[in-house]
Amino acid sequence: MIDTLTLQQTLPDIFIFFGGTIFLAMVLMQYIDWSCIFNAFNCPKKNHSRVPFLYGEATGPEFWKCKYPESRGVQQSPININSQDVCCMNTAQPLCWFGYGDEPATMTIANDGNTVEVFGYWPCPTRPMLRGGPLRCAYEFHSALFRWGPGDDEGSEHTLDYERYPMELQVVHVKRGAGSFQDITACRIKDGILIMSYFFQVTSNDNPYLDHVVQNLRRVRCPGAFVQIPAFPLEWLCPKFESKYYHYQGSISHPPCSEIVVWLINPEPIAISASQIMEFRKINSIEGPILSNCRAVQHLNDRQVFYYP
Repeated sequence: MIDTLTLQQTLPDIFIFFGGTIFLAMVLMQYIDWSCIFNAFNCPKKNHSRVPFLYGEATGPEFWKCKYPESRGVQQSPININSQDVCCMNTAQPLCWFGYGDEPATMTIANDGNTVEVFGYWPCPTRPMLRGGPLRCAYEFHSALFRWGPGDDEGSEHTLDYERYPMELQVVHVKRGAGSFQDITACRIKDGILIMSYFFQVTSNDNPYLDHVVQNLRRVRCPGAFVQIPAFPLEWLCPKFESKYYHYQGSISHPPCSEIVVWLINPEPIAISASQIMEFRKINSIEGPILSNCRAVQHLNDRQVFYYP
């Protein structure tokens, strides 16, 4: 039997020990980013089959042709869109958007070493989907990524009448039922990828719809970093449109540059402030700060660009 006097002497020490442990845990809760630890299963898994490429002077787009044969094709992206030399499609049905106003269960941003990507998780079968217009089938949302340059006078990959914008958002979709992005790229499935492109225009005020992304960029400055952010509907990032857009057949604008992409270009720019764009330029690759992650405009060759009024 435990001596009563000994127990009375030991109890205060036990309380002090557990009290100190609880206090230490509370302190750690204030300084550790637990969301990145406990929500790791909601973050995008690293793709070990990813094609390696960079945007540096000695490793960038000018050198891709030596390593990635598809980048020498005749249907490459991005392109310049000459608004006076397009085929007007007056009889097309409008684009139909599904689920872009629905908030995902979780949302993540990631630094893949070349850009910032936005991912979301929606319970099946509520994943955002697009069809109609020139699309021959339905496409489901995959991710959204950003292109930017060293200054506010350049940054977009596509140009409109040779005008460049400071930033471009590319919203990637995959053909419904065709498999993953990697599967579609590896198998070179025709029209397997849909990318909607939005331009940004610098304004004096911040765009509050970008806050959840921009305010968390500091947490993914290192290549390979990813973190969960407050979820928001995709239409905050990519406003819906049913008409007044351009369409052409092209490629993924980075290696392997597969010519399997249906491009939709919205010419109506989205507002962004200079300070918000500056946060993107603080993102790092293994070579240092990513000041530009754009590929130069490619030859149109014999392709036709269509306009849907």
